[in-house]
Amino acid sequence: MQPASNWLSDSSLLTKEVGVRLRLLREQAGLSQEAVAVMLGLEPTTGKAQVSKIETGHYRYGPGLVRLLDFLRACGCGVDAVLDILDRHTSRETVVEERATADVLKAIETLPPKSGRRAFYYHVGLSHKAELRLANSAAARERVRRALARAGAESRELRLKREFNYLLNKMHIGWADPSGIGLRSYGRKVFATLRRLRKARPDRRQRALDRLDEWPVRMGLDPTQARRVKQAMMKLFERMVRSGSVD
Repeated sequence: MQPASNWLSDSSLLTKEVGVRLRLLREQAGLSQEAVAVMLGLEPTTGKAQVSKIETGHYRYGPGLVRLLDFLRACGCGVDAVLDILDRHTSRETVVEERATADVLKAIETLPPKSGRRAFYYHVGLSHKAELRLANSAAARERVRRALARAGAESRELRLKREFNYLLNKMHIGWADPSGIGLRSYGRKVFATLRRLRKARPDRRQRALDRLDEWPVRMGLDPTQARRVKQAMMKLFERMVRSGSVD
């Protein structure tokens, strides 16, 4: 897995919130972005883009302390104008956020980079829905729960794809072949039924699986191939239950 810093700056929430505050201070002072750029010692044309990055929080590691102080000085404000933000980001809630991110990273560290990034960005997207306020611990736990569920879904999808690849290769069926597409759909239905009825009574689960046997017939699939897919999905599900990969 790639380190989290490659995906998201740890200070992104702070950077965004400070940026919004700086934009409000600049507007209250009646200054344009070009004017602030000149006061910061930047070229008016290129400096406007840098001021915009500061205000939108698009600086990867933040504007830096010196640039922040210069910006405040240009707006005629002191550090106290952003002290409440800085204080909030060093509070206990920030620790909760960091632990939440650490829990998600630990859960997805066994996934391939692409799947891990998708699960991590999902967690980031949930946390950024409240950009200007740090969530409480209950909200952070809920985000972790949902992100871990997403990571689990990514892991299950990878195992299903590997199993389908193995089965179709043994049966000499192409991945894009119509029968291959139908068998994959049938296999997913079997797996979803097993997962949905994992805690149901065995007889109820068996009845649901028996009803699924009608689906390959309607789709014109080979009964023998469909039976092999069904048995493979049942074995895969049992292995995943034993390993704790199924919630």
